[in-house]
Amino acid sequence: MCFTYLQLILLICFHGVIHAQRGDQSCAAADLDGGFFVPQQARYPSGTVLPYACDEGHKPAEDTWWATITCTNGKWSSTPMCIDQKACFPPTIPNGKYTESSDGWYEERHILSIRCDPGYEQLNQIATASCLNGTWSSLPICEKSITSCSGPPQIPHAVVNQKYQEVFAADSEVVYQCKTGYATEEGHTSTSIYCVAGSWSWSETSSCSNGNANSVVLYQCDNGYFMEDGQNTKSISCTAGTWTEAPTCSK
Repeated sequence: MCFTYLQLILLICFHGVIHAQRGDQSCAAADLDGGFFVPQQARYPSGTVLPYACDEGHKPAEDTWWATITCTNGKWSSTPMCIDQKACFPPTIPNGKYTESSDGWYEERHILSIRCDPGYEQLNQIATASCLNGTWSSLPICEKSITSCSGPPQIPHAVVNQKYQEVFAADSEVVYQCKTGYATEEGHTSTSIYCVAGSWSWSETSSCSNGNANSVVLYQCDNGYFMEDGQNTKSISCTAGTWTEAPTCSK
């Protein structure tokens, strides 16, 4: 293996095969139908940020009236392109989805069908939009359905075992996992609630506690230590997910 510098050309030798590379290669002028570069020249040095605009009746394939490309070591950052002035760019539909164009834009008179995310529905039942003269007409609005639920309530000592989301569709199930050492009143380490007509099916039995309902724990003081009432043993119980006050031992 050898590395030799000759007139700013880096020669890299591998097993008798020589490859020549330049540190900063220039870029040849890119093709652009229906538009022009400023300045217009045959080659551009590496690092050049070249602006371009489009002829009348056309616009860059970006949501602006001019655009730029950058030359980096012999390659342009993107392919410059001018498209029909009446074409439309992808719209933003909060909480909605549609089939994306492989070109990055839509031709005039294209009709876009919008699907709302689970838990949302189209306002006024409008589900399509048309591309007319470069803009979208009557873009659908996806609003929260009256039968869907907002985020599930927080349960102490538990987490939801799925990715966070703000809205849940009707009949959605959310599973809580209790913290290690905690369980529901039935003794389960997980519990579920459901979205029913816009509300969660919450109940006290869904709580996670570190003891089953009606469980009893016996405290006993070490030799020479006593509780406030002079006793050295005392029981506490678990009621509605909460333990009665724990005793303390002192000399």
